Amino acid sequence: MRWQALLAPMITAAVTTTATAAALSLRVITSNIRYAASASTYERPWSVRGPLLIDKVKSIAAAAAAAAVNTTSVIGMQEVLHAQLVDILDGLGPDWTYLGTGRDDGKEKGEYCPIIYQPARARLVYSTQKWLSPTPDVPSFWPGAGSRRYVLVAVFEDGRTGARFVAANTHLDNASEEARSEGVRIVLGVIRDVQAAYGPGLPVALSGDFNSQPGEDGDAYGVMVSDGYLGDVYRLVGEGDRFGPYETYTGFNPGQVESVKQRIDFVWVGPQEEGNVWNVERYEVLSNIVNGVYFSDHRPVVVDITLS
Repeated sequence: MRWQALLAPMITAAVTTTATAAALSLRVITSNIRYAASASTYERPWSVRGPLLIDKVKSIAAAAAAAAVNTTSVIGMQEVLHAQLVDILDGLGPDWTYLGTGRDDGKEKGEYCPIIYQPARARLVYSTQKWLSPTPDVPSFWPGAGSRRYVLVAVFEDGRTGARFVAANTHLDNASEEARSEGVRIVLGVIRDVQAAYGPGLPVALSGDFNSQPGEDGDAYGVMVSDGYLGDVYRLVGEGDRFGPYETYTGFNPGQVESVKQRIDFVWVGPQEEGNVWNVERYEVLSNIVNGVYFSDHRPVVVDITLS
């Protein structure tokens, strides 16, 4: 399958100069927020969880904007129903907007996998959304997958430096290893073609819930590692610049957190073949508990990177 055909027509554009791009400082946040399910023994309703999650994300992004280097934030979320997306944007404020649709109809039905950003800080140049299936241009399943899945890929221009970068976000299938491994190959193909069209060596940051862990060589994580195009930020950052727990998925039951031990939420950066495109300055897994309430069954992951 030729990815160029899937992405056509596409307008090519030149990447900004290395001198300009070197000043870019980016904070990437990935957060599976848990869709608005019915409350249970340990899982509180979205009306309780939502404000806690929104305040957490808002404070993370505000801290980046207030930093001496004036860092731009890009937020990738997963499992976001439309009503939750409305709440999140209302909570973040009018400076924020989003890309992405509901996965089930390409409009508002089903879970979103949005990229949330501030247009004043990250000007949108181009975006595309492809389903992780044999028919990627329409809402569709990979055979055997539990749900429709997609990847969202965008080219942004940093408002402070003029540097361009690619931000992508996805949520791989929970039911099928084949759907995850083949899906992530589609993800990589779409990102590569967007990068090729908008400038050789254009820096890339991919966020997402992969439902796959390090050590699972035949699964999505193993495909990413063997491909080598992007690197797992956790592996790229020095140990002294890693903060928080290792695991990103906890569930809601506090009595089972220690037995879960899954790192399935990632930020990947590259392209690796271009050398050290990004300097990875900080990696942190945040707590998902506020005042005794789990605001999600996943912990947010926050990564600070600068162009080298």
